[in-house]
Amino acid sequence: MRIAHISDLHFGAHDRLVTEILTQTLIELDPDLVLASGDITQDATVPEFAEAADFFRRLPMPAFVIPGNHDLPGLDLRRFVQPWKRYRDHIARDLEPELHADLVDIKGINSARMILPALNWAYGSISARQRQDIASFFAASTTPWRVLTLHHPPLNPSEFPLDVTVFNSEELLKTLGEQKVDIVLSGHQHHAYVETRVMNGHTTLFVCASTAMSIRVRKQPQGFNLLDFSDKSVRIELRQLSGERFLPYSAVTHTKV
Repeated sequence: MRIAHISDLHFGAHDRLVTEILTQTLIELDPDLVLASGDITQDATVPEFAEAADFFRRLPMPAFVIPGNHDLPGLDLRRFVQPWKRYRDHIARDLEPELHADLVDIKGINSARMILPALNWAYGSISARQRQDIASFFAASTTPWRVLTLHHPPLNPSEFPLDVTVFNSEELLKTLGEQKVDIVLSGHQHHAYVETRVMNGHTTLFVCASTAMSIRVRKQPQGFNLLDFSDKSVRIELRQLSGERFLPYSAVTHTKV
């Protein structure tokens, strides 16, 4: 099974040429699934969501999409009354989708919040209910690979351009270890990396994607990740925009023991 992991599209602050290059690249690579890990829009406006919806409709393969903090309206009444209406109207009704495939079970979690006990509402949070949902979903899993996706990475990498706070991240990591989750796919930082952690005797890969098409780049150009699964191994290829092509620049292969 092949999954293209894209993130932080930021429609409204995106490069349209890069969007076209990304679209054609995804069509050529022909993944079984495109997984988008949040921040689909920049300001959560109707035109931004409409353009994002058109992007996903143009892809010939199914898309698995979760929201990010930029998919919430700004500081206006709509944020507090109907925070996810535009997202649901244009992208997906389900904020926390699930997928059962032959090789992979995927659980999506919404880590963005309408309000947080911090000055920076761009931070993420995971609730006790969400941790229970994760545990219940993977407790019933019989596939070789268990994948969780959420917008905010629960681990800050050794080298990162943006500090990320995720409330209750330690409790989340405990749940991941208990359920032997294999891969966590995230975004938010606009910085691609793969890091591993052994929890409860099980190795979990934490995979972050760069921004796929936004003009808001940090240390890296636009990029995305390509995951190829077999029964016992996964190859994770990180791609970056170079000229007018998304080219591989790094790859990691992980084999289950």
